Amino acid sequence: MKILFFLITIFFLPAVIFSQDQDSISKNIITLISGNVIGENDKPLNGANLVIEGTIDGATTDEKGYYEFETEESGKKILIITLIDYADKKIPVDIYPGNNILLNIKMTKQEVKTEEILVTASSFTSGNNTAVTLTPLEIVRIPGADADLYRAITTFPGSNQVNEGSRITVRGGNPDEVLTIIDQASLYQPFIFDETFNTSSYSTINPWSLKGINFTSGGFSAKYGNILSAVLDLQSYDMPQGTGMFAWLGLANASLSGVYLSENKKLGGTFTAGKLFLDPFFAVNGKHSEYSPIPQSNQIGGTLSFKPGITSNIKAYAFYSDDDVGIRSSSPSYDGFYRAKSKNYFANMKGMFAPSSSSLLNTGVSFSLYDKNTSYGILGTDEKYVYSKGRTDFTQQINNKISINTGAEYEYNEYKINGKVPFYSYDLALDAPSIALDTSSSTGRIGGFIESEIRISDDIFVIPGVRSDFHTLSQKISTDPRISFGYMISNFHSLRGAFGLYHQYPNLSNYSRTIANDLDAESALHYILGYEYNRENKIIFRVEGYYKDYSNLVLLDTNTFLYKSNGEGSVKGVDVFFKTKISNKFTGWISYAYSDSKRKQYGAQILAPANYDITHNLSVVGSYNLTDRIVFGLSYKLSTGKPYTPVIGGEFIKLQKLYKPIYGEVNSARFPTYNRLDMNAQYIFSLFGKFAVAVLAFNNIFNQNNIFDYTYNFDYSQQIPIYTNNRRTIYVGMGLQL
Repeated sequence: MKILFFLITIFFLPAVIFSQDQDSISKNIITLISGNVIGENDKPLNGANLVIEGTIDGATTDEKGYYEFETEESGKKILIITLIDYADKKIPVDIYPGNNILLNIKMTKQEVKTEEILVTASSFTSGNNTAVTLTPLEIVRIPGADADLYRAITTFPGSNQVNEGSRITVRGGNPDEVLTIIDQASLYQPFIFDETFNTSSYSTINPWSLKGINFTSGGFSAKYGNILSAVLDLQSYDMPQGTGMFAWLGLANASLSGVYLSENKKLGGTFTAGKLFLDPFFAVNGKHSEYSPIPQSNQIGGTLSFKPGITSNIKAYAFYSDDDVGIRSSSPSYDGFYRAKSKNYFANMKGMFAPSSSSLLNTGVSFSLYDKNTSYGILGTDEKYVYSKGRTDFTQQINNKISINTGAEYEYNEYKINGKVPFYSYDLALDAPSIALDTSSSTGRIGGFIESEIRISDDIFVIPGVRSDFHTLSQKISTDPRISFGYMISNFHSLRGAFGLYHQYPNLSNYSRTIANDLDAESALHYILGYEYNRENKIIFRVEGYYKDYSNLVLLDTNTFLYKSNGEGSVKGVDVFFKTKISNKFTGWISYAYSDSKRKQYGAQILAPANYDITHNLSVVGSYNLTDRIVFGLSYKLSTGKPYTPVIGGEFIKLQKLYKPIYGEVNSARFPTYNRLDMNAQYIFSLFGKFAVAVLAFNNIFNQNNIFDYTYNFDYSQQIPIYTNNRRTIYVGMGLQL
């Protein structure tokens, strides 16, 4: 089943988020804006970014400081010019359709920058920095990504999708080793249909609401704690960028979104509501599984922002989502519907204040509740996850060479489960023996960090730091020293690296199988070194090698059948990335990753391939503007199949009157090679004098039967493939500015 969920409603949502004048959508007269950007001593500035506020119209200066771009905007607009080490500049311009504008601009040096982001090893970022490699527009245009931030990230090296859904793994790690943060709040369940049988998950994050995206697949800052593999740090707009509404209707979904900004720009708000209905989608594409009920989901949320002063901002955010699906599944002991339904509540409040021109204080509190019900045969559980967090960060710029970042946080986690599970994992029949569950556990974590960003020279920076965390349930303390560095070899060539220790405390459910909650924090030592060639983001080439050494992994003691911290592992690999942009016509990239990940963890008593050890992974993505209004895209993925533990036979158990599986070596087999080709097209036009966009998407064009899993017949003598429901599909939809 290929669910193109309502997140696709944000194709070209900047029409509402950035609030263009309503009459501008009917214009089709092009204006050329060009000129030169210079700095001190009238030196031409290379790599300055220019954009009309609230639009995607803009350009980057070349080696001679020259820029030019076309726009269909008209009226009074603001041109924003940014360049690293220079003060941002905003220039009002009056645009008369067809009257070209020649505008020369002079930039001034900025001695103190409190929010500058140094691009470190393993980072793919967008926002206020010099290595933009992923933008919201690219996210919504990547075929097969379905306007989903996480799926877009999997087109970059080092990350892979889990079961073709939005949950990701990084460099051979487990999915729970990837942390998502938005405005200081931790998002542990930002998905619908998560971990549901043969049903792809989708994220609930709108990329158009983000002003900064920083995905780091290793060697990340000391400000991030309790995570082993990767961090996706997201920053949303503190204040909406305009006023307007946008409606979407598609083959599988409908939604309505809106934004409001007061005239004095001190008060703003947003809302979004969406619903999934798949009957029309299945009528066109057919069903590849039997459902009861058909997958369904609802989402609603919004923000409220207030700007009490020039250097301060307060923002509140609330969101709710639910999902429900029943899908037929056949196993050796039971044939019936796998039913999963969940409810997800999230709220966050963040405050930002600049005590001085060289310091910044951010503080926030958040709360989330995730409730999931699962049933299949004798299995029936209700799981609740509660998270709350308070965090404060402070940045002080000492001078134009040194800044200090420090912060502290407290996080509370609670896990409850009740229901029943099979006594024997392989016997799921309705009358099978079962174990009743009604347990709960909770813990707190107190963490703090301090790090310094030091520019040794204009070409060299280092970021040393240390953090420490205390886990209240296990009474364990972890301490993580870390350092990253960068060296600008020449204008376009740079060398980056990182080294550090990272800890993550095991999931709460693991402590129930220990004596006195005696588990250490799992640890990983990261070694990273990479080279990058970046020519004004028009040509980017990156190659990076890494090695991670794991220790204290959770491992089953076969004598006591309890968990202990005796596991180990390692992963080594190389990531290669090449991206090119040709004017405003073509954007594309190729990424390749090699990884060798082995672990001795949980039931694996010897070093074996990790559950998500994908040896080779290749992605090719391209987007071409056929005209100013028609865009075509293509993406292709090819990767090694993931490992699995095969069943090599069955043993008949007389008392149970069924066969018990006999397993081979852990992860000693692999799925077949995975490959898939996706295409899409968008057409921008005017309808009733309003901005409109139509979308046509073809996923899995060659209808590849990629494997989701394997099942077996009653005596395990026959292996039966379960193919993913993501077969060839077509999707159409249209959005309209209201």
